[in-house]
Amino acid sequence: VLNDIGEEEDIHPRNKIDAGKRLSLWALSKDYGHDNLVYSGPLYKSSHFDSSTVTITFDSVGEGLMIGEKHLLEPTQKVDAPLKGFQICGKDREWKWAKAKIIAKDKVQVSHPSVTDPTEVRYAWSSNPPATNLYNMSGLPTSVFKCMR
Repeated sequence: VLNDIGEEEDIHPRNKIDAGKRLSLWALSKDYGHDNLVYSGPLYKSSHFDSSTVTITFDSVGEGLMIGEKHLLEPTQKVDAPLKGFQICGKDREWKWAKAKIIAKDKVQVSHPSVTDPTEVRYAWSSNPPATNLYNMSGLPTSVFKCMR
């Protein structure tokens, strides 16, 4: 996943160092048997819908989820900021920018005050997603996903 270091107007990210590091982690783990590496950012695993919230569970969280900020070649830093990039809708199919919060090592709770009985949640849902900031503690970003009731 390179959505946090990509270029809006260019398919080739200028930050080739972090792109190479992320690809090398994947290769070391998947092709060379280094089982102790966190090689991926959080990946959607499952969701639980209730009357007003959706709880999303992730795989590949390593030591846990965090709200992070990536700036140029610097390592991803944990920040105290709102969780961004989540959208939610109900039966009316009107997407709203959601309130999201990390509630456990591998879980995020998503809601919006005007969405009762939510039917779908999506994250980083665009060609060049703005302001996504969910990472694992290893500094790897969450992949785009969509889940439905």
